[in-house]
Amino acid sequence: MKPITITLTEQSAEALLWALREHMSVRASVREYVDKRYAGHSEAFRNSKIGEVQSRLDRLLNLHNQISNRMTLAKMQGEQA
Repeated sequence: MKPITITLTEQSAEALLWALREHMSVRASVREYVDKRYAGHSEAFRNSKIGEVQSRLDRLLNLHNQISNRMTLAKMQGEQA
C-alpha cells in the first residue's frame, strides 16, 4: 500500500483525535452494539458482524495512536528547538 501524507495543524489534529475517541466510545461494547442492531439475525451472522465492527475499531485505534504519537513527537522536537 502506498502511504499518503496529510498535513494537519495542531488544532485540527486535536479535533480529529477527539472525534475518533468519541466515535470509538459510542461503539465501546461491540457485542452489545451488534446484538442490539442486528437482533433479528442469527447468532452466526451477529458473530460475523462483531468481527467486522471490531476490525473497524482496531483500525480507528491504530489511526488515533499514529496521530497521537506524531503530535507527541512534534511537541518534543518543538521543545528542543
